[in-house]
Parts: sequence; structure tokens; C-alpha cells
Amino acid sequence: MNIMMWLHDLSAWLVVPAMFILFVGISLVGLIMARRWSRRSGLCTLVDNGVVGWLFSAILGIYSIAIGLVAVASWSKAAEASQVASNEAAELAALYRDLGGYAEPLQGQLKALLTRYTRYVIDEAWPLQRRGQIPHGGTEILHDFQHLLFDFEPALERQKILHAETLHAFNTLIEFRRLRLEAVSYAVPGTLWCVVLIGALLAIGSSYVFSIESLLVHVTMTGLLAAMIALLVYFIAINDYPYLGAKGVGPEAYELVLHDLVARPATP
Repeated sequence: MNIMMWLHDLSAWLVVPAMFILFVGISLVGLIMARRWSRRSGLCTLVDNGVVGWLFSAILGIYSIAIGLVAVASWSKAAEASQVASNEAAELAALYRDLGGYAEPLQGQLKALLTRYTRYVIDEAWPLQRRGQIPHGGTEILHDFQHLLFDFEPALERQKILHAETLHAFNTLIEFRRLRLEAVSYAVPGTLWCVVLIGALLAIGSSYVFSIESLLVHVTMTGLLAAMIALLVYFIAINDYPYLGAKGVGPEAYELVLHDLVARPATP
């Protein structure tokens, strides 16, 4: 988690070149050592580049599919986490509007609790999420809100319709909140990271087997492969833990709700 925090807080203009240097540097050191060993042992004279090329294409094709699926899955989880936060904020706005149909003092009490919850999400819950921790402080606020809402007994038909709609909005808010809390720990499983990293070693290592006279050509081929893998690994890593760090999903949707509805009550 500390490594992920460090990765999410740094600028991509620093992390991406660093990953390129790391992956390409290790790959080229391994290539030079493999070439020296193959020439000393005479194995380079036994290599059939046609057969090696077929095997290399098969390994690279399988790895491309695997890392591509992992990249798509990580991006989908990050997009889902962002959408869940937007949905919860939108439901907060809808619920706040519905409360305008209740009489005082109940309306003011419910709006005050909803305002308190919105501020809690922005000021307390989000900093915890940026550190990869699941916040639980909003539960008590929503419990108080639920208690007041459930105790209300509508008398008129108009009040019954409004109350039913408010209850539905509140239940939907609870669902989106639960999804947001679950999204805090969204991450690529360790087994898939093993597939990505071990597959990278196999894909890059298989490029060493080619018998190429020109060191420059061989270095270029291996370096480009390692650079592309480094870029995909960064893409997967930066989408891990979507709320983590300064580059994670932010509370802008909640701030918009607080500004447009809570801080500026709607005129009748």
C-alpha cells in the first residue's frame, strides 16, 4: 500500500520515465549477459530464427491478451469507482430537494443532517480514502437521519407520495455509499500481478533467444518491448485503488452538491 501511495502521489512525468529506465535497463543488462553467454557456449550458431520467431510470437500473443485483459479490468474498476461517487452525490442532491416538501421543524432537522453528512464525506471520509482506509463515520449520521425519517407519519395523500419517494431516494443513497466504501479497496489481485510481472520476464527473456549479429538491432527490439510493457504496467498500477493518493478520484461531485444545494438553498 505504501508503494501504491507513493506511485499515486508522484507526477506521471516522473513515474513513467522512471519505469521505462527500470524495465529497459534491466532488460538490456539481461540481453547483454545472454548474448555473451550464448556466444561463449556456441549456442548462437544453433538458433533457428524462424522457429524462435514463431515461439516468440506465441508467447508475446498470449502475454498481450493477458496483460490487456488486466489493464481493461483495472480501468473498468477505476471508472466504476468514479461513477459510484458521482451517483452518490447526485442522490444526495435529489434527496435534499425532496426534503423541501416536509414541514418544519422536520425539514430543517433532516437537511441539517444531510448537510453534515456531505461535509463529512468531503472533509473526513475522503482524506481517509486517499490513504486507502475505509471511513465509517458517516454511519451514525445516516442512522440519525433514518430515525427521523422513519418516525414521520404522513397524513395527506400528497405527503404519502412525497414520503415514499424520499424513502426510495434514501435507500438508493445507502446503496451507493456501500458501493463507494467497497471501491476504496478495489485493486488488482496479487495473483494477477504475478501473471503480469512473470509474463513480462518471459516475454522479454524470449527476445534474447534470437540470433542477431547487430547488437544495436537486438537492443532496439528488446528495449521497445520492455518500454511497452513498462507503460502497460504503469497503466495498471495507477488504476489500482482508485481513491488512493492525490491523483485518485476526488470529492468534486460532493463539493458541487454542497455549493449548489446546501450552501445555497433553492428558492420556492
